[in-house]
Order: sequence, then structure tokens, then C-alpha cells
Amino acid sequence: MRVSERMTPHPVTATLDMPVTEAIQLLEDNRFRRLPVLDKEGKLVGIITDKELQKAMPSQATSLSAHELNYILMKTKVGDILPKRKLVTIDAEELLEEAAVLMRNHKIGAIPVLRNGKLVGIITETTIFDAFIDIMGLRVPGYRLQAYIQGNPPGILGRVATIIGNNGGNISHVTADVNDKDLAKLVLRFSREADIDNIIKELEAMAIRVSYETV
Repeated sequence: MRVSERMTPHPVTATLDMPVTEAIQLLEDNRFRRLPVLDKEGKLVGIITDKELQKAMPSQATSLSAHELNYILMKTKVGDILPKRKLVTIDAEELLEEAAVLMRNHKIGAIPVLRNGKLVGIITETTIFDAFIDIMGLRVPGYRLQAYIQGNPPGILGRVATIIGNNGGNISHVTADVNDKDLAKLVLRFSREADIDNIIKELEAMAIRVSYETV
């Protein structure tokens, strides 16, 4: 799965010369937590969060008059408070997993997405969570079967899938994990029309440890 398949395209952006108050209003109107920031030429130069914008607002305990306060707020631009940090971006055709790794390594909640050096989207931690839910089939009713296979022999996934198919199961989602002890864990979701009892019987006959639940 590519980043382009999951990103939010045409993201709402701020500019360096945009008043902080206007940027805050953009976040509130769209219920965002961050905005990519562009320079006058439309080049991505940073990303700013709601917390960073709010810090630029005067304290409620200020003694300034309303006129003075409005003047200061209109004079303060996004470029004045944009943090001087490394900008982390990702290409639209990179794998979605790479976006997740970048977020984890840099401890950030969103990454601007580029294509040929231009901003075309944004991908967030929420996007990653939604993709994980879809990949795991958590919204799809049926059986969720876990198969534990020692040695991870070649072709084992195909053999397991054949057993499920021969017993009326239509597989919708598959994930696999192999640990450092060469133990493969397969997680398969398939339709409730399957003969689950016979599937378990045939898999156990292959010395595969299994468990399942109806979801």
C-alpha cells in the first residue's frame, strides 16, 4: 500500500505571512491539529501545530487593551513563530509502512507528502491507524483464525489457505509474523460460511496449533 492511497490530498495550508489568528481559525474550522506552511513561491518550509500557535497568543491576564491586543495578534505572523526543526517529509509513492516508521522514529503525528518536490497531501497517525484496521479486517464479520507454525516451511500459507477454501471459507484478510525462533504466526479472516470445525481438524492434523474466534 502506497502513501498516495491513504494520504489526505490537497491539504489546507498556512503561509509564512499569514497572521497567527487566521491560522488558528483554519485549524478550528477544519478540526485539524497541524498545518503545513508554505513560502511565497508555494514551497513547503515547515509544519506548525495547534499548540505552537496557541503559545503565540497573549495570556488572558494581559493588561493590554482590546485595540492593542488585536494589533499585536494581526502583526504576529506564522513565520515569526515557525519552529526551526528538521522538516520530515515522504514521497507519495513510498510504502505506507515507511510513513509509520518515520513517525515512530521522529516522534511526530503527521508527515507532509511530496510528489516531485511539491506538497500533494498529508498523512497522519490517524490515517495509519485506519489503514491498520482495514488491513486487519477488524470491521469485517467472520472467523478470525490464528495458526502457529514452527519452522515456517515454504508454501505453508498456500496450504493453510487451500484447507480454508476447500471448507467453504472465503479469505478476506491475511497477516503473517515470524519471530526470531522461526515460529510463524498467521492470522486469517474468512467468512462464517466456512466449516470451522473441519478446518481446525485438518490444520491440527498438520501439527499446526490453532485458535479462533467469531468476530
